[in-house]
Amino acid sequence: MRRRYYSEDDSLERAIFGIVALYFLYLLLEYFTNRANFWKWLFYGLFIIAIIVSGVLGWSKWRTDIKRKRVQKILEKIRNAGLEDYIENFINRFGFEGRKGRSWNFRNHFFDWERIDDLERYLLEKNINLRTDGSRRDIFALLKYYIQRKEEELTRESIKKEPQKFASLTWSEFEKLIYRLSIAMGYQTEWIGKSGDQGGDLIVNREGKRLLIQAKCYRDRSTGNEAVQQVVAAMKIYDCKEAVVITTSYFTREAIALAKANNIELIPKERLQKMLLDYLGESWS
Repeated sequence: MRRRYYSEDDSLERAIFGIVALYFLYLLLEYFTNRANFWKWLFYGLFIIAIIVSGVLGWSKWRTDIKRKRVQKILEKIRNAGLEDYIENFINRFGFEGRKGRSWNFRNHFFDWERIDDLERYLLEKNINLRTDGSRRDIFALLKYYIQRKEEELTRESIKKEPQKFASLTWSEFEKLIYRLSIAMGYQTEWIGKSGDQGGDLIVNREGKRLLIQAKCYRDRSTGNEAVQQVVAAMKIYDCKEAVVITTSYFTREAIALAKANNIELIPKERLQKMLLDYLGESWS
């Protein structure tokens, strides 16, 4: 069943619009039936409407301030509980599952309603103080905050035009670059890279299949068998049927042979440079 969400602000706007519409209908009636009353109520009505609008705007600003403070408190609890990575991974993994018109959406993300409910229950289990009145306002506010932050960061980093060097990147910065590339290519992407990541850095949903990505940022060495072996082993751990190894160098003959035997896709430096230029508009060397 399709669910709809209307904010309190939407309801308030509709109520004000209805009152104003009724007022002008009344004026129109007075204009044709009692011209004297028309001019009197035109003056008084506009005065009353001005007072109402001023009051509503003040009340709305007060409500907005209250909501902002509440969201800030929830965000602080989430940071203190170490749950930011969980929410970001939730957005990256499930933000493209929903279908337009049948899900909650913000910017280019669409979430199935069941996923929204799952997130709400999980955060409540972690003692995050969310509203439980069924409105989901706190969950919507949290998702909007993290999606907005993610999209703004992607926009800022994706418009860099000056030549950049792979050699200047740390391993985590290179993983972040590949993450931005994957998002720009339109894939649902989860960043899993960290110390002890079991041989995988990102998981991509490509054409309905889970694809594991291993990113290798080397300055002055080739990429050999070890990288391919790691991703082959990691595929089972992360429940992926396909895998890709991306590097800032080139692959050895042994690595190419092993990858071919295990159906692993390899993306060397030259191909990566073209992809970054095509999808991010960035020049890397």
